[in-house]
Amino acid sequence: MKMGCVIIKTAMIILSAGLSMRMGVFKPLLPAGGVPAVVRCAQTAEAANIGEVIVVTGHLHEDIENALRALAPGARTVYNSRYREGMFSSVHAGVSALQDGFDGFFILPADCCAVSPETPAVLAEHFAKNGGKAVIRPKFEGRRGHPPLIPAGFAGALCSYDGKNGLKGFLSPLPTVEVEMDNPGPLLDMDAPEDYAAMLEYLGLPGYPTVAQCAELLTKYSVPGKIIEHGQQVAKLALELAGRSKGGGLSKLNPDLLESACLLHDIRRTEPDHARAGMELLLREGFPKAAVLVRDHMDLPSGPAHDIGELELLYLADKLCSSGKIVTLEERLREMEARLSANPEALAAAKKRLFHAQTIMDVLM
Repeated sequence: MKMGCVIIKTAMIILSAGLSMRMGVFKPLLPAGGVPAVVRCAQTAEAANIGEVIVVTGHLHEDIENALRALAPGARTVYNSRYREGMFSSVHAGVSALQDGFDGFFILPADCCAVSPETPAVLAEHFAKNGGKAVIRPKFEGRRGHPPLIPAGFAGALCSYDGKNGLKGFLSPLPTVEVEMDNPGPLLDMDAPEDYAAMLEYLGLPGYPTVAQCAELLTKYSVPGKIIEHGQQVAKLALELAGRSKGGGLSKLNPDLLESACLLHDIRRTEPDHARAGMELLLREGFPKAAVLVRDHMDLPSGPAHDIGELELLYLADKLCSSGKIVTLEERLREMEARLSANPEALAAAKKRLFHAQTIMDVLM
């Protein structure tokens, strides 16, 4: 990077080794704008003319290496055999792999892939103005984000740091300059499905499939015809319920999101905990908004809301569609009582779900 008359040589260390325990699926490979998140980070670094891109791998390292080889061949990978010890072990691995001659290095978790090429360029400019003596950190509306730009002179101390409180613990006593950015990209990550959905929305991506893409997914995953038909019936009913609801319904809803979630809510119906399995499948396909609805369609996370949204309509319509026909909640209750009479615990859970469905119905009508 050339800043005025000063040439700054920087490297980018991208962390993509962890297990993604909170998300439940491997975050570095989640799609973001047609490429895996880790690839997007590498391409961002290359677009910013950063001198070297180092991707630290661990879990599923071969998949990461294959993706980079195909889509970001200029990136160099470093395997962290200690990745299960936590993120700081990957920081250590990446910094240890730095070659001589760099003035500073960025550290960017792979799930922070909404950072634009302009961000490291702006940080490098402030790095040059401060003589390369301070850590330069982006912030937005007063909140710090990623990636920090760390002077190369601190690399040795970082490698010998005991890891207490991770990278944050190492950086906290160092001289730091915060740079206010004009966009929230440095703050966005993918810790949870909802975060992933918010990131895609910021990037201008929908987060849910079209009806045609739903059909492709159902075919791709060999979903049985009866399950497909149930999803179609639930989608039709949910949209009708929204149209008949008080206040016009659809004015506050995204009907396309609602339809896609209804069509796909049972895409993993043949698996144990099919709601979570469906969520994970849709996350891997790059559709987190639909994934969140599929995850919660069996049990509302906090009970029915008075402001009816896509989730509540999916939840209610699913309860009203049974064995290829539309039934009343009273009929569903009798069905459950007959089927679960020998399992009091399961029957109690079913009654609770139907009570929530009735509450939604009362709000709608």
